[in-house]
Amino acid sequence: MKDFEGHTPLHCAVLAHNTLLRDRGRLALPEQQSEDLQHQSWELESCVQQLVQAGASIYSRDVKSNKTVLHYTVQDGNVSLLRYFLELNAFKSKDFINSKAHGNTALHMAAALHGDRNQKEIIQLLLDHGADPSIRNLDNDQPIHMAPSGKAGDQIRHLLKRGKVASTFIACCPSARS
Repeated sequence: MKDFEGHTPLHCAVLAHNTLLRDRGRLALPEQQSEDLQHQSWELESCVQQLVQAGASIYSRDVKSNKTVLHYTVQDGNVSLLRYFLELNAFKSKDFINSKAHGNTALHMAAALHGDRNQKEIIQLLLDHGADPSIRNLDNDQPIHMAPSGKAGDQIRHLLKRGKVASTFIACCPSARS
């Protein structure tokens, strides 16, 4: 089943969770409201897990943007769902982590998360699960080209360069993963 945007129920649950996290991070809330939002966050994560257990595919793409739940999770800096989806896919499909939506991989999207407090962690998680930093998007840019300027960008570029060396080594020596 898909809605008018081409989203599956799993896409909708992920988008709702992303919105909740974004709102929670943006607003200075009294303690009770913050606790309520935390409870809603856990409920949405549980909903995502139940949808997957019931057979929802993490590999399905929406009709308009061709994004998977991985792309939506990364574009909003949602570390908890990112970890969940990466563990579900754990080394099963390099195509999943390196798939493109409008020409960008999840790693491109992560490198472009300027100012997001989870950016480095997200990039490291993607690299640890096989994201390829040498893939180019439709503008011929690699993820390293999407990093912000300045000191924060330097840290991101360092991570991506280190990831490139690691992915090349793993590709040459498959036993390196063991």
